[in-house]
This record gives sequence, C-alpha cells and structure tokens, in this order.
Amino acid sequence: MRSLAFLAVLLVVSISSTAATPQHKGRKGFSLEAAKNSNSKPDFVREWVAAHQKWGKAVSPETLSAFSLLDDDGRVDVKPLGADEIYIADVKVGTPPQTLKMALDTGSADLWVQSTDTIYRANPEVDGTHADGIVYLDTVRLGDFELKNTAIQSAQIVAPRFERETELTGILGLAKSLPSNIDPPTPSLLDKLRPLLDDSVFTVDMRRNATGRFDFGYIDESRAKDNISWMATREDSPHWDVTFDTTAWAGLRQVWMAHTFEATIDTGTTLLFLPGDLASMYWYDVPDMRVDPRLGDSFTFPCKFSNDLPDLMFKVPGTEHILKIPGPYLSYSTTDNDSDYCWGGLQSAESLGVTIIGDIALKALYVAFDLENNKVGFANKDLDDIDEW
Repeated sequence: MRSLAFLAVLLVVSISSTAATPQHKGRKGFSLEAAKNSNSKPDFVREWVAAHQKWGKAVSPETLSAFSLLDDDGRVDVKPLGADEIYIADVKVGTPPQTLKMALDTGSADLWVQSTDTIYRANPEVDGTHADGIVYLDTVRLGDFELKNTAIQSAQIVAPRFERETELTGILGLAKSLPSNIDPPTPSLLDKLRPLLDDSVFTVDMRRNATGRFDFGYIDESRAKDNISWMATREDSPHWDVTFDTTAWAGLRQVWMAHTFEATIDTGTTLLFLPGDLASMYWYDVPDMRVDPRLGDSFTFPCKFSNDLPDLMFKVPGTEHILKIPGPYLSYSTTDNDSDYCWGGLQSAESLGVTIIGDIALKALYVAFDLENNKVGFANKDLDDIDEW
C-alpha cells in the first residue's frame, strides 16, 4: 500500500441489500454487488490529487492552496464527495459480526477500517495479537465464507467526517501480492480466501451510473460481449501490472500507435492516466482543447463535445482483440472556472510517474484476475448507456 492518505479521498457508491449472496449453488464462490450513490457529485480536482497521493507523488503546496485543499493545520483536506467511481461492499467483520462498508481496491492489499473508538469494536477475546492498538485479528465474513484470524488494521488518522459524509468505513485490498503494512507480516485477505475458492479468480464488472458486481471463485462469461483475452502481469510487481503496445482512437485520423507501456489495473483510482504523448495526441484531436496549468497541464475540452469524444482502443498484445472505451466515458465533469469546459477523464501520467487504468476505463470492460497464474483477462461488454455499442 503506497499511502494511507488516499483512504480519505475515495468517492463511493452505496451497496445493495443483497451485497454478499453466494452465486451458483454448489460452487465455492460469492458475489458482491454495488450500486451508485444517488447523491453523487464528481470532483475532478480531488480525484487528481487523490491519485497522486495514493501513488506516492507529492502535489505542490501552491496547487493545493489554489484549490483550497489545505486545512487549517496545513494538511491535505481531500474529503470524499460521493461520485460513482469507487464501489463498496457490505462486509461482516468481528465477533459478533458487524456490517461495515468497504471500498474494493485492486491497488492496495490491506483491510482497513476506521478508528476502533468510533466504528469498529474488536472482540477482546479474539484480537489479542494487536500491535500498538491498530492491528487486530478477527473474523471476516464474505458471502458464506468465514475467514478467521484475518488481520484488520484500524486507520485512526481518518477524519470523523469520512464516515459521516460517505457511509464508507474502510477499504478491502485486492492487490496481487502487495506487502502488508503489518509487522510481523500476516497473510492478506486474498491469501486467506484463495484456497477456499473453486477457481482462484475474481472478476470486476463495474457500471457507469448503474449497479456493478465483483464475483469471487468463478467467471460469469455471460457478462462479457466477446472472448476474454488474458495478459501476463509483471512477475516482480506486487500490483496487477500488464503491458500494452498498441493504442488508437476514432478521431480525425484512426492510426494505431506503436507505443509500449506498463499499466496498473486499479479499481481504487477513478481517472485514467496514460503516457503523456498518447494522452496529448488524443486530446489534440478534440477541437478547442485546453490544458489547465494549475493542475499539471490537465486536459480540458468544450463540454458540448462530451458525447462525441473519440473512442479509445487498446489492442491486446499478440492478438487482434481490440478493447474499446467509448468516448463519452472520457468526459468527467465541468471545470471549476468555466462551466462550458469539462475535465477529461483521461489524463497524462507524466506527473504521476505510473500509468493507471482506473475506473473511467474499467467501467467499459469485463475484467478477470487470475490469482493462480498472475494474469489479468479483458473482454468488452454490452453497455446499456451507449447507443449502438
């Protein structure tokens, strides 16, 4: 986990009451369903800052001050506003079980909850091996699965308003093999869950402005529009890192760009960050595009083109399988200083230092994570909110 600070910047959705119902009788697996927050309000600036904090890149005090993102003590004040970019699930934690709302994040490994003095009450008969009052061993229940002696960390530095404003309690990390912050090291939740599953896989089917679903232990191929293409992850990386080498978009000229880059698949980051030259070439195909120097030359464009933005396409290496992100998905929200201009959901990764395939793109795809072979599979899917898709 690169930074705890990002916990306080997650933009979340509320979970349905059927959040942890086992699927396919007789199969060792379960599903977590999530629905958007009806009071959602995207905030590009906070999401941009959140990504930089999560991935260890400092944001200048001048930038934070310009957008009023510093509190009275000079700390970064990036509070969640409830957009539909991060999905949360009802997870039963503790003995007796207490239902907590957890963000599902493939970019981190730990299970975090807010401070025990306000949210999570650990069972003193179970949590005898805590460290400095912030790590507990207790039972986590997911569907019909009961994971005993799971390490649960108490994020005591999270502001009290975090729970009040979002109803989000913490985070459930689903990274490939990211080392835990716990000392001494303990198995991650995925480490404990994996041997219990029928198949060592989980899948992500996020939806823009609609219900999404995370399946564990099986792949529901009916949720994919075409075949799943599998890509190996980098062996020495703890993240779900894959390599793309060909990109295109349906703009003024559709030319496949031969550009190799490694990208982290992260459900805990909202925006899509691509190599700077690719991001620049994409937006320079959009009439009257502008960059905002206040935020690392972030790309903005006339909102009137939101539904006409070029579709973004990635070719799975070694195949002719094309993954498509519809152009309208790459329009994020209006800018703070010009209501006629919108922030792009696709931005340059130059200031971030790492390429991230975040929820802006993932909501257009069906994504599978193979825990046994350390691979990520991608397929296109039917998108009800896009005509003729």
